[in-house]
Amino acid sequence: MGEPNIGSGKIVHEQHPLLKVPQKRGAGTAALAAAVLALGLLAGCAAPLPAPSAPVRDVAGDLVPENDEQAAVLAGKLDRAGQRLHSWKELAPALRASRAHIAGREPGQVAVAHGDVAVTWGDVAKTLDCLEALLPRLDAEPGLLAERFRWVKLKDGAAFSGYYEPVVKASRTRKPGYTAPLYRVPPDLRELNLGSFKSELIGQRVVYRMEKGKPVPYYTRAEIDGLDGRPGVLRGKGLELAWLSDPVDAFFLQVQGSGRLRFEDGKEMPVRFAGSNGKPYLSIGRYLADQGEIPTGQVSMQSIRQWLREHPELRDDLLRRNQRYIFFRKGPETSSGSITSGPVGSMGSPLSSMVSLAVDRTTFPLGSVLAFNVNIPDPSSPVEEGPVSTTPLFGIGLAQDTGEAIKGRRVDLFCGKGARAAYIAGHLNGPGEIWMLLAK
Repeated sequence: MGEPNIGSGKIVHEQHPLLKVPQKRGAGTAALAAAVLALGLLAGCAAPLPAPSAPVRDVAGDLVPENDEQAAVLAGKLDRAGQRLHSWKELAPALRASRAHIAGREPGQVAVAHGDVAVTWGDVAKTLDCLEALLPRLDAEPGLLAERFRWVKLKDGAAFSGYYEPVVKASRTRKPGYTAPLYRVPPDLRELNLGSFKSELIGQRVVYRMEKGKPVPYYTRAEIDGLDGRPGVLRGKGLELAWLSDPVDAFFLQVQGSGRLRFEDGKEMPVRFAGSNGKPYLSIGRYLADQGEIPTGQVSMQSIRQWLREHPELRDDLLRRNQRYIFFRKGPETSSGSITSGPVGSMGSPLSSMVSLAVDRTTFPLGSVLAFNVNIPDPSSPVEEGPVSTTPLFGIGLAQDTGEAIKGRRVDLFCGKGARAAYIAGHLNGPGEIWMLLAK
């Protein structure tokens, strides 16, 4: 996904985000690389966990194994109904997608290391295989999750937020009432993978364009959408996928990084994250809280939208503060409501509602099995203002996505689509506990 983060506290600002734009090479690439580097701008279903086979980067906290007694208590608390699962067997397709994603990994290669604990890709694969084999028994025998798996806790917990798949009214052409464009990746946007030049820079990328033969940073949100009083720089270049009725809808679609467009003829078209302008992300929810416009504990997608409705004259000034801009690609059109698969995550497979988690790859390996405990907003008791009612959710999740603002302990829960998902995702913003499950 793109940037599933909207509210106060949901952003951990990173200087060098990992971008998912396909690499584009061309004139100026070598010169840009030299400039960046020269200036130093980026510097069987019971063996013990193995030691790292090579130096790895330590991450944001320690993994602490639970003892068998505590693991049994935790396994007994898991609630599939809270994840809207009728049976644990419904996890099978998502488990297979994760297994396929890591199929080419070297089993002995370290996937992550936390303090004295290292996890190899072989550990992750074994866990996925073991869990899938046990699914037919888990409904009746939840204790198997303690008997067959180690529960390794992220010592200081995680900061949870949520994202979902919005459905937005759109037009295929610009016309009265539909004037906010969604853009494809522009042809002049280029990207340099710095990891190709220095191994310590793997995962670090620079987004740029060429101007008078020299690489320069790509355009900001204000320049692209014309929020600075000048015409948008991409207007009239044939890059529009569709037009929305409200710039705020376009903005939040970019925040979510994926969604569906619903046209007036009833057809729907999924749109997916395709790239970014590489600019820093600023949470407008955090900004409004810092300015005292919305109480910190009440920042949500819903409260931000309400503030924008009440202050239309300040809309452009607020939106332009988040310089990062997301570009989209389109999926096949279908009749309304007939799209069965959800948005595609970083693994290249559809995400599963209330199961798929966006994580930092250096905290949890993409594809790993996680158990999580967090209080989620209660959609059966919605509130417009004030504290949000919550209900506990203790579930099994899969690390199947990443996000440009998902760093360290930040974990984003994919909440699905529709009004219920929007309410949970829009208000979910708080601490929780998380464990990595590893087959014994």
